Amino acid sequence: MSRDAVALRPPARPLQRFPDRELTAAQPLHRGHQAANGPWWFASAGGGRFDLTPPRGTCYLAFDEVTAIRETVGQALATTGVISEDFAATRRLSTLTVPHDHRLADTCAGQAADFGLTRELSSMTPYAVPQEWAAAFDAVGFTGIQYQTRFTTGPNPNAVALFGQAGEADWPTDPNPEPLAVAARRCGFTVAGPPRSVRIVSPPGN
Repeated sequence: MSRDAVALRPPARPLQRFPDRELTAAQPLHRGHQAANGPWWFASAGGGRFDLTPPRGTCYLAFDEVTAIRETVGQALATTGVISEDFAATRRLSTLTVPHDHRLADTCAGQAADFGLTRELSSMTPYAVPQEWAAAFDAVGFTGIQYQTRFTTGPNPNAVALFGQAGEADWPTDPNPEPLAVAARRCGFTVAGPPRSVRIVSPPGN
């Protein structure tokens, strides 16, 4: 296979003994979300990297605020380095904990490669192959995935994708979610609107 081709394929080996990690209520989690919606939304529309198909769904959370902000804004922040005021105005950052323990597939473990997994799981597009991995983990009893996100760099896992029934879960929420703009500025990001006016200057000699 050429080195410029994607190596990751759908899982072809039994995953029951895939390396795992336990997620408990002692671990703070962070999620950026629409202000009008609750944070515990388990998506099944196929738009997320590890979305399951109905009636199952996936909820995406980060281990730290910076990762949550980067993953909420995504490509626009990676491209411009700026978060749009209009985008941030409609979103909040919640700090959460799970109401019960979860057994996560640890995709960052060294032994994960023995099952045919590569780092492309967290970066490749489109999402068809990552979604097949998520479905395979769900089928053998894992209740989520621990992974490294696409838009945040670093040596350690920084996010989880939890599995559950599609839709909004009735789990405890953050009583005071922070406006995303406030959280982003506190974490060192630039939040700005478009320029109010543009001054056009003729080049010298005209």
